[in-house]
Amino acid sequence: MPRSAVVIDREYLKHDPGQFHPERPARIKTLLDLAGELDAKSFELLPPRAASRAEIEACHTTDYIEVVQATSQKNRYALDGDTVTCRDSFGVGLLAVGGFLNLLDSIAAGEARNGFALVRPPGHHALRDRAMGFCLFNTIAIGARHLKRQYGAERVLIMDWDVHHGNGTQDAFYRDRSALYLSTHQFPFYPGTGAAEEVGEGKGEGYTVNVPLPAGCGDAEYLRAFDEIVIPVAEKFAPDWVLVSAGFDPHRRDPLGSMNVTEEGFGAMAAILMALAEKHAGGKIAFLLEGGYDLAALKNSVVAVLGKMAGRAESIAHSAKGGEAIEPVIRKVRSVQERYWGG
Repeated sequence: MPRSAVVIDREYLKHDPGQFHPERPARIKTLLDLAGELDAKSFELLPPRAASRAEIEACHTTDYIEVVQATSQKNRYALDGDTVTCRDSFGVGLLAVGGFLNLLDSIAAGEARNGFALVRPPGHHALRDRAMGFCLFNTIAIGARHLKRQYGAERVLIMDWDVHHGNGTQDAFYRDRSALYLSTHQFPFYPGTGAAEEVGEGKGEGYTVNVPLPAGCGDAEYLRAFDEIVIPVAEKFAPDWVLVSAGFDPHRRDPLGSMNVTEEGFGAMAAILMALAEKHAGGKIAFLLEGGYDLAALKNSVVAVLGKMAGRAESIAHSAKGGEAIEPVIRKVRSVQERYWGG
């Protein structure tokens, strides 16, 4: 049986948005240390490559790409109040996208059974013509377009469990029914999008499912959302690929979020999505690192997900019990989505 693949590289350290920035090189350094501890029987390390201009243009305008490229001439440049580049940032952004595409190609070829791209900078806030929220290029959206173009994928599920709503990913597929975007996120919170009523438009109406959670939610609430919203909708969609924007900032230790998810909770969510991929997509699932800004929480949460990828059976029970705090959210999302997915 093929092993799981992990993409990580020291080149990702070179994107430096400045001292005290939350999205700092140390996020990858702690995971580089982890990569050296992986069991070679279960995992293979996959090198990244630079994405091509054509691959980036699948989701971004030529003018915007040229703006980001131009920052290579400056020691420091703020694309917005949160998204700061250095001379190496454009090249690292290409490697982040290319690393994820390499992972998808490896899974598609049957060389890897699944995988995790431990890359930076994150991507899910990046809009077609604008950097936002630490993100330069929308890696997961580009990956979904790559699967459609190169492999004829017809139903790509994108699950985003980052604490922040992935407005850029939602926007990329808001009018496209070939991709189902599902998001659990703190709400109201940055970037201000992700209300339950945002469901897509035109041909994509019904193919955006937002689960806006109140601050303070932990494992029980997230797993109830998975049990009662995420998985029932995903089962009806029957994806041929599953992509996961795996942000670990819902962790209870994270400085940017106000959630209470634990490492075990992330592992349980990963296991649920892997079971979905086995049932509908021949096991084809790829995780992509998004947020997560407490180094210990980040490392331990990635370890929990990798443990599920390696086939370890231990897991916390995932049931709706204990998640009563989000009952109003469940009712709201069901009422909005009933016309598309039967409630």
